[in-house]
Amino acid sequence: MGNGEIGMMRVRCFLVVVGVCLIVGSSWAATFYVDAAGGVDTNDGLSPATAWKTVAKVNGATFAAGDQILFKRGQVWNESLVPPSSGASGNPIVFDAYGTGEAPTLTGYVGLPSGSWTLDSGNIWKTSITSSSFNYVLFGYIGSNGTVGSVWGTKFTTGKSALVAPYQFYFSSNVLYVYATSNPASYYGSMAAMLMTNGQIIYINGKSWLTIQHFRVSYFDTYGVRIAGASDHITIANVYSDGMIPAGTTPHGFYVSASPAPTDIKFYNVEGLFGSRSGREKKDSAISFVTTALQLSEAVANREIVDEEKFKEGLSKVIEGTVACFNASSWSRTNKQ
Repeated sequence: MGNGEIGMMRVRCFLVVVGVCLIVGSSWAATFYVDAAGGVDTNDGLSPATAWKTVAKVNGATFAAGDQILFKRGQVWNESLVPPSSGASGNPIVFDAYGTGEAPTLTGYVGLPSGSWTLDSGNIWKTSITSSSFNYVLFGYIGSNGTVGSVWGTKFTTGKSALVAPYQFYFSSNVLYVYATSNPASYYGSMAAMLMTNGQIIYINGKSWLTIQHFRVSYFDTYGVRIAGASDHITIANVYSDGMIPAGTTPHGFYVSASPAPTDIKFYNVEGLFGSRSGREKKDSAISFVTTALQLSEAVANREIVDEEKFKEGLSKVIEGTVACFNASSWSRTNKQ
């Protein structure tokens, strides 16, 4: 074999190796689909026709930098999303929506229609709910003048026999008991259980280089979206948080508690954080969100902020649009302090 033939063979081998590398490289980033109505978790998830079904399947998978996980619009999941993998610089893992209609919804709200109820005894009705525990039931309310509203129920822990008046409930061994003189869905107009007890709808823990966009999260008693652990380089865009359960100082629509302090957390279209509130409540929510993200208590403890109330007052004016910025000399540490 001559030198020319040897050289040509080497070129061909090189081209074959390069071709293999290009094929392998192009397969690194994949797109996965999740469809609550038409998906099956034993599918490969690689097309809308072979979509996965549950968020649990997503949480248990392993993804590579550049992968996309797309949730079908118009679908609802009663599950929490916990991204299992990190992306890479310039190549994040993306959680997004596909199809048409409303944004994919992750929620703790589970409606309880009339067909789900059976009479237990007397004025006590029951329905089956698979949950280790939950603390909130939302009862419909129909006033004497026909007005429609809702009432958060009162939870009893001593037993179903304690239920003697409207809006009372008891939960044990995956069975929910409520007081009603007829089918609860008809008696109250509507019924719903809240399953996200002491949890978060989207929980990013110790992960980086993620983009999450075009979701709706609702009905939670702690966090809508929480970023914790050594998380950084996170982008949250067009995620709408509403239906927060009145649970004391919580819930928080969006909560950043990452440690060490992150350097690259971005929120876009954050009006959705407070979209279900108006006026004073919306402003208070915005102040709470910003001060939490800034780790305000730590800043006060370290004397970076020497007057917390003046800081909040100035921040309030910025949010209201009264001023474009606020004077740091009134609240921040100076060289003399």
